[in-house]
Amino acid sequence: MKARRKAIEATGTQVAFIHMGEESEAAPFFERWGDGEIARFSDPQARLYREFGLRRASLGEIFNLTVWKRGFEAALGGGFGFGRPVGDPLQMPGAFLVDKGRVVREHRHVTPADRPNYESLAVCDIS
Repeated sequence: MKARRKAIEATGTQVAFIHMGEESEAAPFFERWGDGEIARFSDPQARLYREFGLRRASLGEIFNLTVWKRGFEAALGGGFGFGRPVGDPLQMPGAFLVDKGRVVREHRHVTPADRPNYESLAVCDIS
């Protein structure tokens, strides 16, 4: 996201993250990746995930080769490493463009390995 953030914000879109950790856990993570000042919301009970209609993955969706390959790429190649999951590891992610409290574009991950085009998601003619 760090590499894409400038392009996204150039569209006038503010990037924000929702995470299931406590802020004390999240702050060092975001600082490590140079996004310490980015807007973020701690949601340990996953209420916002439910409000956005994000489902939980099945075990079959988690335990497949594509998801594991993507996980290893992130852990080893992306520098994230391996560690204890924070929050619900079965919670599916999503990305949403919200304008004036209304979702105008969305990407609901089909698998945890999805890599949406965040830049195109951020561009929308809102009229």
